[in-house]
Amino acid sequence: MSFLWSILGFILVIGILVAIHEWGHYQVARWFDIKVIRFSIGFGKPICTKQGKETEFQVAMIPIGGYVKFVDEREGPVDEEDVPRAFNRQSVYKRFAVVAAGPLINLIFAWLVFTAIYLIGVSGIKPIFEQPLPGSPLEQVLPNNQQAWLVLEANEKPVTSWMTIRDQLLKALIDDQSTFSLKLESIDTGEVKYLGSIPLSNLDLEDKKQDWMKAFGFQRYAIPLPPHIGSLKEDAPAALAGIEVGDLITKIDGQSISVWQDLVKTVSNLANQTVEVELQRGSVLLTKQVTIVENSADTSKGYLGVGVYVDESLMKSYTITSQYGLFESIQLGWQKNLDFIDMSLVMMKKMLFGEVGLDNLSGPVSIAQFSGQALQTGVISFLTLLGLLSLSLGILNLLPIPVLDGGHLVYYIVEMIKGSPVSEGVMVFGQKIGLLLIISLTVLALTNDLIRITNG
Repeated sequence: MSFLWSILGFILVIGILVAIHEWGHYQVARWFDIKVIRFSIGFGKPICTKQGKETEFQVAMIPIGGYVKFVDEREGPVDEEDVPRAFNRQSVYKRFAVVAAGPLINLIFAWLVFTAIYLIGVSGIKPIFEQPLPGSPLEQVLPNNQQAWLVLEANEKPVTSWMTIRDQLLKALIDDQSTFSLKLESIDTGEVKYLGSIPLSNLDLEDKKQDWMKAFGFQRYAIPLPPHIGSLKEDAPAALAGIEVGDLITKIDGQSISVWQDLVKTVSNLANQTVEVELQRGSVLLTKQVTIVENSADTSKGYLGVGVYVDESLMKSYTITSQYGLFESIQLGWQKNLDFIDMSLVMMKKMLFGEVGLDNLSGPVSIAQFSGQALQTGVISFLTLLGLLSLSLGILNLLPIPVLDGGHLVYYIVEMIKGSPVSEGVMVFGQKIGLLLIISLTVLALTNDLIRITNG
């Protein structure tokens, strides 16, 4: 089922982004009265077509990419009345604007998407943590912590969720910062504390399996949920023993259970053991014999097969919805755009100079997986992925590589400087080099995808 979601998500995401990109080329060409013959989403054999007044619109078989085809004397005979509207007859400045419009509209679209996210509002768990994890950078500056803290700012930036803290940590690592700062508020006393120089020495941008939040020292606050059963896995130990949704667990193997965390900890230590589970069902007290099995993800831990019931009224004090007005959303969306563009360019520079590995490149398989997951998670996750990929597409196409928009823009800049077009020989040679480079990067990205899937 996840495979089908990935396929659907990939087609939807790529379809939207390609349509936006090609629309940029198309619309600016229309403004300059350049004749557009075909607008295609995808390559290869057309699946469906619609003939407009003078442009054929189509969706083709291969969903990766698309194109806009103009009237151009370099590609074949042109009717006499269309010669003034041919692409090759336009000034270099008009050609530059048409080509630049595709990647630029992707960057603008990402800004609009991020703005929409801030307008809609994002709900999440408040970033509250307890005692920092032993040996972590956070423990060095906050030792012997006996209270819970709410994070107000991370690296001088206001935060409202764990995700925004992670984004700031990522930015700090990419920018080679040696320290990080936090502004905290005590949940118990309201005391505000500023931690200005938390070392980042044990966080590794290259370690794909490192949990940066845990490596930094964050131990998320355990919300005291009662041990109410909210869901049961079919054929799991709890269901087989007759435990039902709505039951309140009071004891396991003689150990009192007062909050859900007690249940998780106790069960974890009882793999392959048959124990007594005491529970309350309405006003009735019951005892069940349950054989706790091994957890398939970690055979050293026990598995009961139950899910917690989450009381929405109890969760209200631990959740937050960040929602902003139109003008503030526009400003925040623009800043998010700039932050991600900066991080992307710095990462590209690091890969180019060998400071980080090329295994950071992701290909279509990873995009499909992320798209499927985002589609199932909800509209905010989907919009976030759409914005990030639109940014990536815009930046990628602006790279000065022949066959990409950025390569053509370089040719036009040279033409502006020297007063005449780049020679046909130079362009053909550049196209070959650019195509070889793009194919190589695609193969590398696909290889990285397969390695990630193989390594889980």
